[in-house]
Amino acid sequence: MSLDVEQLQSRAELYLCLAHAFLTPDSESAWTALRDALAEDLADLGETLSCDFDEHIAGYRAAIAAIPDQATLLGIYSSLFLAPPRRVAINTGSYLDGAVNGGSVLMMEEAYRRNGLERNEAFRDLSDHVSIQLEFVASRYLKRLDGTDGAAAEEFLGTFVVHWLPPFIDDLARESAASGGAPNPWLPLARLLQVAAAQDARAAPDTNPAAHQRQQIALGKARHALATDGIGDEDMAFIAQRLREKGLATDHLEVPPEQRDEAHGWSRKVPPSPRRGSRLG
Repeated sequence: MSLDVEQLQSRAELYLCLAHAFLTPDSESAWTALRDALAEDLADLGETLSCDFDEHIAGYRAAIAAIPDQATLLGIYSSLFLAPPRRVAINTGSYLDGAVNGGSVLMMEEAYRRNGLERNEAFRDLSDHVSIQLEFVASRYLKRLDGTDGAAAEEFLGTFVVHWLPPFIDDLARESAASGGAPNPWLPLARLLQVAAAQDARAAPDTNPAAHQRQQIALGKARHALATDGIGDEDMAFIAQRLREKGLATDHLEVPPEQRDEAHGWSRKVPPSPRRGSRLG
């Protein structure tokens, strides 16, 4: 994707604005920015990027206008993303892996390290927090200004963000419905992000974690169900048929589960010791 300087800067600003919007609004300055500046900034960026954000910005304006103060905003955020039981996963790798801190998180961390970025000690969370991912995308667009960063932003969006957004939005919409119409400014922001990501994303070959996860779950269930009787050629044909029906690949059926990583050319890594903070710096 060939983008000029204005397009690169505007994309960086857009994803950075959204990254900040999904941080915990635990200060008056955060509340003021969300109340007074964000909608106008998003409208200007949408016009520059030829993205149709109007419906979602209108939804955001209505939601934020219905919130009287920072304490109320923080309470809504906490009820959605923080207070147990968490209703919406702000650490979105769980939508891809079905578990917290799974394989997709390691893949994200590898992308950060590969691009020379580390976590900022001022922010405590896992590497799949929405804000960390969007800050990474913003940083890659800024890096493109010197012509050295290829398609890292688009590939990260296509590998991760576009795949966790649908269930993330579904959870936000369900909670809005269950609340009887209480304001939820993060739902229209997530939908706006989906519009932008759909325009910008480019899937890197063979790195779709959602498809990989579905394949491993389906294959694992089939192997487990047939384990007591052994798996013969007829059984493997049955497994292949079921996987094809789900639109999943079957070319690795002959590889035992314990050898799958090596067969793909991957090696298991021990995640680094957690550091205080989690935004990229």
